[in-house]
Amino acid sequence: MIDIKQHSLYKPMEVDTVLSAIFNIFFKKFLILFVFSFIAVFIIQMFFYYAGFFEISKISDPYEIMRALPAFMSKIALLSVVSVIVYGVLNSFLINYIVKSDFDPKIYPGDLLSESIGKYSIHMIFFLILSMVIVVAGAFIGIIAFIIGSFVAFIYLGTVLMVGGTIVVVEEKNAIEAIGRAFTLSHKDFWPVLGSVVLFFLIMILLVLIIGAIVAIPIVIMFFDNLKDTGNILDAFNLQAYDIGIWTVVINSVVSAVTYPLYAILSVVLYFKLKYKEDQGQQN
Repeated sequence: MIDIKQHSLYKPMEVDTVLSAIFNIFFKKFLILFVFSFIAVFIIQMFFYYAGFFEISKISDPYEIMRALPAFMSKIALLSVVSVIVYGVLNSFLINYIVKSDFDPKIYPGDLLSESIGKYSIHMIFFLILSMVIVVAGAFIGIIAFIIGSFVAFIYLGTVLMVGGTIVVVEEKNAIEAIGRAFTLSHKDFWPVLGSVVLFFLIMILLVLIIGAIVAIPIVIMFFDNLKDTGNILDAFNLQAYDIGIWTVVINSVVSAVTYPLYAILSVVLYFKLKYKEDQGQQN
């Protein structure tokens, strides 16, 4: 069991402190977080690419899309399983690395990956599945009430379950125990946590837009090359004329590899903030 109280994040934190800690960890450990995230996302993107899903995105006729979908149903099921497994392993590793590298900055990432796969990944996979089911079910119930109710349910459940992945690793809980513990822990200081999550997602929206604009530069170059060749701006906008192929996989993988670790860092930082608050409450 990890000695939580020896971790540098085990301290009182306000909203600004939470956000500052997230990005400090992100830049400090960027290389490892990016490399492992890129490999994981690239694997998923390659599955989508070779399964032909990017070809479907080029079809503009709704009837053609409907005719093509039945042939992809088995592939969709397989890809869903692969995605959940890969993201479960990735999430386990990222949280494990973020937490334990604080105690030993020279710790070998390969050892943590093996430990994460063998010790935490199964529980993390089931936690991700159950969390998704809970969030979707909560949002659906909210829709039945009112549209605003769906939004509130989504935000509430997303905020509460944000720390669940870290609970799986730090407290070594199974998926069901982690979900129950997440509800208990999150309500120790819910409103500041909610504020941190909302601000975090606003920053993430801006960050994704900036990164997306940067990595889309090759497509922009292709657009102008196509415009020069065709001389027709309408033909230049025709996505089927672009030979972007594997570039789509690389671009999507880069964007996800840069942004995905931030969610794991958020989970870790919020966990230690809440755990400190809980311990202080028990002492008082």
